[in-house]
Amino acid sequence: MVRAKVHALKDGYAFLSVSPRLALMYKALKRPGKGGRRDRIQCVYFGFDTEERANQFVAGLKRQFGEIRVVVRARDRLPESAWEVKVWEFEGLLTFALHCAQAA
Repeated sequence: MVRAKVHALKDGYAFLSVSPRLALMYKALKRPGKGGRRDRIQCVYFGFDTEERANQFVAGLKRQFGEIRVVVRARDRLPESAWEVKVWEFEGLLTFALHCAQAA
């Protein structure tokens, strides 16, 4: 079971904390002409204890999915991790993040 917390951010963005080491940033978008709303995933954050493990994760992502937009950086969004990997503009990003959440 996945327990998530949502934190509203500026400009209509929301930060969805799925676990201490996995979070999604998304924005609710108005669907023109339909009166409904939908979400658009902006990016996903994966947390790691070491920079080496974060870089290994990125290498595995690139082997599996080819060139994707990704950055390894010191903790910014995930307070329980020392390092985080930010992934964005990746076609299967939501599916991949949900798979990771269920595996954790």
